[in-house]
Amino acid sequence: MVVVRGELTAVSIGPGIIVPLLVLLIVVPLVLMYARRRMKDLEGGIEPAPIPGARLTSNALHAARLPGWRTVLEIAPGQLGDLDQVVIGPPGVLAVRTSMSPMPEPSPVDPADAATTAAAAVARGPLDDVLRPYRLESLALVTVHWDRPAERPASVDTAYGAVAVDGHQLAAWLARHEGADLSPAQIDLAWQAVTRAVGRPDPLA
Repeated sequence: MVVVRGELTAVSIGPGIIVPLLVLLIVVPLVLMYARRRMKDLEGGIEPAPIPGARLTSNALHAARLPGWRTVLEIAPGQLGDLDQVVIGPPGVLAVRTSMSPMPEPSPVDPADAATTAAAAVARGPLDDVLRPYRLESLALVTVHWDRPAERPASVDTAYGAVAVDGHQLAAWLARHEGADLSPAQIDLAWQAVTRAVGRPDPLA
């Protein structure tokens, strides 16, 4: 009812108003209930996103914490070619990249296979350019393979100056490296040069 000039007047509410109201009262709760159930189903069925290969290698290197070694992790694409990490220790400087493909089968390295040796040198080139002013160069290109764990050698030489390493055995493989070709001062110098080259804060600043 509404009041018009002091009088009460009845106003009828027709189906044009009642029907939409009923639809809202019925449909909205049903939609909300379905949405809640759908969210619960999704929460129970979502699988975690796979970890990128380069992050797997960085995690393994970070966990290794080898005394006397320095690492530069999470190098952005293009900053040092296709390298993902640089590992620097007493044996030398290792240019590291990651592959999700299976480990190659062991086979003799052919000294005459100039193509694979040249390809490894090209991959290490951007890193060697950074090290050259300090009279340093990389020791090898290390391709870390993250295949399913299996009984196999920790590493396979793929060319002169290039080696494939099983990611699950990366820390142990590094720990077995012997030699003292680089002094602690040279290790720090190489690490500082690489960090500056990839745009990290100057370690000496």
